[in-house]
Amino acid sequence: MTPLIGIALDVGATVLGKVLRQRGGAAGTVAADIADTAVRSIANTLGVEPTEEAIADHFEKDPYATTEAIRTVNADLGAMAQAASDAVQSYHRVIAADAQSEKLLNRIWRPLNGILFAVACFALVLSFVRLMWVGDVQTIANASVSYGFLGTVLGTWAGVVGVYVWKRTDEKKASAA
Repeated sequence: MTPLIGIALDVGATVLGKVLRQRGGAAGTVAADIADTAVRSIANTLGVEPTEEAIADHFEKDPYATTEAIRTVNADLGAMAQAASDAVQSYHRVIAADAQSEKLLNRIWRPLNGILFAVACFALVLSFVRLMWVGDVQTIANASVSYGFLGTVLGTWAGVVGVYVWKRTDEKKASAA
């Protein structure tokens, strides 16, 4: 049994999770989520209630099965963490390659995408404000049919822009440090 799981089961993963969430900042929240996920996964593997007490009771009855379940969950969580790490590193390599590209469009497409998104949102809001100003209720009612489409397109577009801004902020913080 790993020390973290042993401590979590002894202290109570729920209590440990609360402390990590309250005092640990962003890293504490991630650690608490991992602890909660581990307890739920171990309990599901053993077929018991997802509580520390149920897992501890099962451990007293069948330590081998409980230990194997913990090892399996640790391996699964480790594989998921490695896959997430690989994906982030791959994304960083793509961004770095774009930023260092000799082709102008490769270097500027992400910032240009952000600017175009802002312009599109501003134009959309401005057109609806104008329609409301002139009292064209019929056009606004007819446009409601396209809200689902616009929401999907703008939501997806916002996601792309959001990830770019988030990663660019991380890059700036790293270069400032």
